[in-house]
Amino acid sequence: MWCYRGREIVRRSYAQVHDDVLAACAALEGAGVVAGTHVGILGGNSYEWIVADLALTRLRAVSVALPVETHRDTPPEELRTAYDLGLLLMARSEYTRRGPLPPWTAPLDDPGAAAVAPPDGAERGPGADVFTLVFSSGSSGRPKCIMMSAPGTVATLEEYAAQLRLDTGDAIFVVLPLTAFPQRLMVYLAIWRGFDIRLADIPRLHPALKAMAPTVVVGPPAFFETVESRYRALPPADRRRADRLRRLTALIPSRTARQRVRRRLFADFHAQFGGRARLLLTGSAPARLGTLRLMEQLGFALHEFYGMTEAGVISWNLPGRTRHGSVGRPLLPGTVRIAEDGEILIRFEPPRSAGYHGDHGTDDVYRPDGWIGTGDLGRFDGPYLHLTGRKKAVIITRSGYKLQPEPAERALAALPGVAHAVLLGGEHAHVVTAVVSLDGPAGDTVRTALDRAVEEFNRTLPEPARIARLFCTEEAFTAADGLLTRTLKPDRAAIAAHFGKRLFAPAHTPAAGDLPARTTPTPGTGEAR
Repeated sequence: MWCYRGREIVRRSYAQVHDDVLAACAALEGAGVVAGTHVGILGGNSYEWIVADLALTRLRAVSVALPVETHRDTPPEELRTAYDLGLLLMARSEYTRRGPLPPWTAPLDDPGAAAVAPPDGAERGPGADVFTLVFSSGSSGRPKCIMMSAPGTVATLEEYAAQLRLDTGDAIFVVLPLTAFPQRLMVYLAIWRGFDIRLADIPRLHPALKAMAPTVVVGPPAFFETVESRYRALPPADRRRADRLRRLTALIPSRTARQRVRRRLFADFHAQFGGRARLLLTGSAPARLGTLRLMEQLGFALHEFYGMTEAGVISWNLPGRTRHGSVGRPLLPGTVRIAEDGEILIRFEPPRSAGYHGDHGTDDVYRPDGWIGTGDLGRFDGPYLHLTGRKKAVIITRSGYKLQPEPAERALAALPGVAHAVLLGGEHAHVVTAVVSLDGPAGDTVRTALDRAVEEFNRTLPEPARIARLFCTEEAFTAADGLLTRTLKPDRAAIAAHFGKRLFAPAHTPAAGDLPARTTPTPGTGEAR
């Protein structure tokens, strides 16, 4: 395992990891942790985080993976009450920042410095199969606390191992927060199958990729769109040469030989990922079709998948069975079906999770018949699953029309120069408004392309559902400012709150980087509405 210690990258063998886990087990047992004890972990990605998690799993305690961004300032007593904590472990920096703390708290690097809090008589046991509580990372509403099943997780790992075919020569890059359960699944898979973990965090994403040179990278589309942005920014002569090479290499009949040649020709782009990446997987948000195609033409094996925290991977594209624009084939036959209203329903045996912890409604997700409602809308095209939108993302306009925003958002986000695009309406805006974050300064070419894309999309819609305003900003959407979730998906409600005054206050002066919001022309007339 490779990880950061300060600014330096250090390496630890799995034998060392094993010894450190046993030492953490002894410390935790000394603090009073027993099977079933709920232990909170609050901190960013670190070696100590992984060791504590593995130790708690070994002791059959229940880890509670607390996202830093939502719990940084939550009082420990509140966390204890909400999640039945007996012990709370924090990153050393967090432990020091908070000052005097209850005796049942300790730094991650010294778990034995605490004593388990006595039961308060109000614990709600999650069930014998539950080994960890994790949090969803949806793009709207407060995160839900999910009870993950140990047998279900083992079944998930067995299927990942069978289908991904990773071996001891591989190294997987883990950079999204460990509180996101899919990242921990990658850690468990690496340890189980004996290949390397390269652990970093988002602030060090790009230097870590180059220095750690992983063979497998899993991340949201934003990870890979940087390659497309860099390609589009090539000087004109270099871009023309690269375009010719892409076209010529497409004539190579063998997929393996074609990819090998492209890796050599576009080695500078591969160096951005450390030069060894052989499998790239992207999910958590729709990937741009243009990005997928360009990455393939540059010699990258980038494949889109679909999943949810409650169940893990639902479907994925893999080498040799990929269809761009889809989210691939179901992980297992018979586990996915489409309801009458278009919602994607899933069911795994054994179940991957046991429901929600605490005060959360479950009937719309965990259904009595054993199926889980994803909240996503989709369709099958042969064996391949396609996503068409979110049930709860539907914008109900002032005239009562129901608009699914994702198709327009995907179309706008696919344009050169666009980083993110979000449609607002209904409760967030009095007219349907497209908010677009640009990669850089907005030239006439970018604005013209956006105007045309909006006009073309509007032609497909009735008058009440058309995009009436287009607002462009050079302000980046980031997780640090709350405009992206921790898995880097746009947060619609946060974006509406952040830009609301700039969009609709009549006397507002645009902030630096904002372009004045435009009304859009009615299709075929050129008249603004």
